[in-house]
Amino acid sequence: MGWRTGIVQIVNKAELTAYLEKIDMELKHSAILYIYGSAAYILLDEPERTSLDVDVAAPYSNVDYSDFRRAAAASGLPVNPDEQYTGDHIEWIAGLRLCLPRPSAETEITLWQGQRLMIKTVAIEQLIASKLIRYDEIDQSDIRYLVSHRSVEFSRIEEAAKLLPYPFNCDHVVLENLQNLKTDMAMWRDRA
Repeated sequence: MGWRTGIVQIVNKAELTAYLEKIDMELKHSAILYIYGSAAYILLDEPERTSLDVDVAAPYSNVDYSDFRRAAAASGLPVNPDEQYTGDHIEWIAGLRLCLPRPSAETEITLWQGQRLMIKTVAIEQLIASKLIRYDEIDQSDIRYLVSHRSVEFSRIEEAAKLLPYPFNCDHVVLENLQNLKTDMAMWRDRA
């Protein structure tokens, strides 16, 4: 997050998977988490992608929160630690800040599964649409990776952007970035 600038710790796929395995072993109850952001891209095998946190879409997840919070803390990946904390952590994103369409059983993607813990994300187009709130250089790189490694058409991303929760689905910045993405995708295809 922006208020944690200057932090050098990162999470790569091997480290993220190790955290998930530890959480899985600590859980007393089954849990399904829907993630997005950098951690999802790491688990989708984007090379050299790193992250300090794991963004969890709280309203879409199915979890005993106190059990999960305890298991995550015991595993060294605390949930929403205080601002002074500088290590890897989980961001439990509530409805008002959540820029992610609701998952659909027909299109969701299972990224990782243990004995009790399952990590999922939304369809690729929806994951891309969630990046339109900023569309900075890192977001553009993430999107380009998915577009080049998956069969993704702009029209499907455009439909996914309409599924973003209010007010993101009609946010001027999101709509402008959607048009920027259309231009960028044409340019990427021309260069390929």
